[in-house]
Amino acid sequence: MKGFAFWTALLGAAGSFMWVRPRIEREYREEGHLLELTVGVVYAAYGLHLAAFLLAISERRAGKALPALSFLGWTTAGLGAALFVSGWRTLPVSDDSALTTSGLKTEGVYQLSRNPQNVGWAILFLGTSLARRSWAGAGLTALFGAMFLRYLPDEEVFLEQTYGDAYRRYRARTPRILGWPSP
Repeated sequence: MKGFAFWTALLGAAGSFMWVRPRIEREYREEGHLLELTVGVVYAAYGLHLAAFLLAISERRAGKALPALSFLGWTTAGLGAALFVSGWRTLPVSDDSALTTSGLKTEGVYQLSRNPQNVGWAILFLGTSLARRSWAGAGLTALFGAMFLRYLPDEEVFLEQTYGDAYRRYRARTPRILGWPSP
């Protein structure tokens, strides 16, 4: 039954993302923000991916425990969680869309990464996969990273159209992902 739940959650997350990605592009272009249904599907995809990830890492690992690897993994996961929460708490939510904000954010953790929530989420998953020695968890982390990198160009086009030169200057000085050169 656990395998069925894992594959259901994984396929649900992937299907939700594939369905919602063209909507995101269209709504950014035509509406100037994401509509509530789209935001709901985005959050559902995150939730389904999280469910598949938790199922993947819950398997018991045979063999000798590796304390150093466990420590490194949990420390990495904690740093990822801190980055995610710091970025998420920075963004106020407006009444018309859960992903519309009051302006371009460039302070705090937004000086380290243009996408601290998603980068933090991926680091949290990577660290947890390492601590739990889970190849399936690492694979799901890679899947999240691929979906995230596929979505980013749509968001960046929207931000450039919305904030113009201010966003271009921010993009030029701030990496997309911690310390990596900005495209």
